[in-house]
Amino acid sequence: MLKSPKTDQSVFNDVLHVLAISVIIDEKILETEMNEFSRQAVGLAEICDAEFSEADAKDWFETNKPLILEKMAGRGRNTVILKALTRITDDVLRENTYDSMIAISVSDKEYHREESDLIRSAATIWGYSRPPLKITT
Repeated sequence: MLKSPKTDQSVFNDVLHVLAISVIIDEKILETEMNEFSRQAVGLAEICDAEFSEADAKDWFETNKPLILEKMAGRGRNTVILKALTRITDDVLRENTYDSMIAISVSDKEYHREESDLIRSAATIWGYSRPPLKITT
């Protein structure tokens, strides 16, 4: 697995923020998405050389959820998303965060326009072509 050259806690926190937005964007926080958030956070922590468990991920989410929800509730929702995505500047972290966002999005096996729009925004900002996503049950 490739390592990111930036390993400070603020960079990892930026990644967690984007993953948390991926969970809450559709305004439904499901257990399957939380479990995937935790798994993805642990994997991204490894890239950042950070010590982080699934329990740490759930604690981080619960601690930061109220502020993220508050920021996402107003007219500035798109600005919050744009700022969160542009804070991740390292190519390795961008690629892995993008993959993690997709994993979280499809974990509930439901299509949500908000999640699709978030992934499309990340792809546009980070210069990726967005793969077609199909959810089958």
